[in-house]
Formats: sequence, structure tokens, C-alpha cells
Amino acid sequence: MKQQEIISKKEFIEFYEPLLKAYSENFKKEIASQDFMCDLLFAENDEINISKIHNIIETHKDVYIKSFLYRLLGTREIIFCRENDLLFELKEVWKLISNSIRLIPSTYIISSIGSQGFLSIPLYKKDEKLENFDFLRLHIWDDSLDEYMDLKKVDDFSIHSHTFFAKSWVITGKIINDRFEYIKDSKKAKHSFFKVVYNDSLNEVNQHTSKAVNKKIDAELIKISEELHLKNAVYEIKPSKLHKSGHKNSPKCSATFFSFTGKDGLGESFVIGPKSINESEVNRKMNIAPQYLLDKIDSQL
Repeated sequence: MKQQEIISKKEFIEFYEPLLKAYSENFKKEIASQDFMCDLLFAENDEINISKIHNIIETHKDVYIKSFLYRLLGTREIIFCRENDLLFELKEVWKLISNSIRLIPSTYIISSIGSQGFLSIPLYKKDEKLENFDFLRLHIWDDSLDEYMDLKKVDDFSIHSHTFFAKSWVITGKIINDRFEYIKDSKKAKHSFFKVVYNDSLNEVNQHTSKAVNKKIDAELIKISEELHLKNAVYEIKPSKLHKSGHKNSPKCSATFFSFTGKDGLGESFVIGPKSINESEVNRKMNIAPQYLLDKIDSQL
């Protein structure tokens, strides 16, 4: 681990709610309270060594506490290395995050198909203020997910931008990231800007239905780069910048750790789609059990 070996009670409290938000409502009914967890970890003093947390994980019988502590260690390492521009040990962090998912029933994990065709599993979400927004997810691309999607719609609305600064770490596979610029109201325009409207979600982390509505602002798309990122690669996307992601690793899968942060400035989130379409609704398959994909990633690592 690159981070400090000591976790303070104050730091744990700061992590508790963002970690909890990334689990399903079922999990929130089972997990021990913040006070109980603090008593468990900080009974002797207000600091605890990471090795002692591992000992608690190994000896404790409550799988929800074990899952939560695994995820604490994994997300803390990602955030620390991101903030300090360090590479983390992917296999080590992968094992922590994978264990946090495997230990509990899949209904206690939020696991759904994103609009770009990958499986999205939230890991950590801090969202009190936009400028301090911080969101970590696990993304997995695999051919087995195709049956849950309208692939034509995915392709039509795959070029998009983000409000927040995005960063990805490739765990395994071959990730495609194409970048685009645009010219508004061009006579050569074949696309338009779309606004994405979400329904009232079953949870506040992953939405399960979205509608792309044509804003009647036409644009000519210009592809400016084609990127292929392999295992251990790290790539970034600035706010408001258009890109299209995917993978080129069939029949094997690809996976990344992904983060959004508001600390590097805010931009505009929008989608580019065919100008001939007025609106398009995307229904996303929720609660996909991810264990078989975790096994597949393990076999590739």
C-alpha cells in the first residue's frame, strides 16, 4: 500500500457515509452503525493500523462489516494515489474490492448496465457539494452483457461529455477511448446535442431508466484521436470534453476503476446523437449478479 498505514477515527467517519451510499438499500439495513464500527475499530485509541483492520476482517463473523472494511481499504488506496499522482498496486486493490463484492449477496450490491454498455458497480460516493464531488466505480465490459441492451441505442448515444473530471485505471483488457470535437450548426451536421433526463431511481447512485431528448442544436462531429489503453494504463477526460469508450478484448472482458471528481473544475454533461431522432429511452438492467465476471477478471489476472 502507498498510503499511510494508520487510519484515524476522523478519517473513518469521513469515509462511512460515502461508502454506505454505494451499497444497496438492503445492505444499509444490515450494516452496523457508524458508532458500532467506531467502537469496533477504535476501542483502544483514535487510530488503527491497517494490519489490525485486516485481522478484524479475518476474525469477524459479520460479512457486511467484512465487506465494508475491504471496501474502505480499497477505495482509500485509490483516492490516496489519485490525489498524490501515484500508481497503486492494481492486483492488490482489485482483491480488496472484489472481496467486498463477493462476500455478500448480489442483491446487496448495486450492479447495473450503464448507458455506454458496461456493467457499473458504485464503490464510493461523496456528493454534499459539487466542487467536492467524488465518485468511484468499477466498470466491466463483457460480451455476456449484450443481451441486456439495445446495442443500436448504445451506439447512437455513446458520444458524451461529463460534468466532472474523470480518470480511469485499466485493471485488465483493452479499453478504447475515442475523443471528439464539434462544430455547432455546421451544414455538414449529422448529429445533435441531447439532454439526458433520468427517472426517479430505485437508488440515488445508479439510475435505471434515462431518456435522451433532442435539443435541436445540430453539430458536426470531428474525431481527434483513437486510443487503446491496456492493463495498468491510466487515462483522463476533462469536464465538457467529448469521448466514446468501449473495449476491444472479446471474448475476454475488460475492466477499469473509474473516478469522477469536482476538485479540478466543473463542466457540462451532454450527449451527441443522430439528429434524425427526437428522443430515445434507455432502460437499464438492474441487479446483475457480477460474480461470474469477477471470476473472469481473476482468470485474466
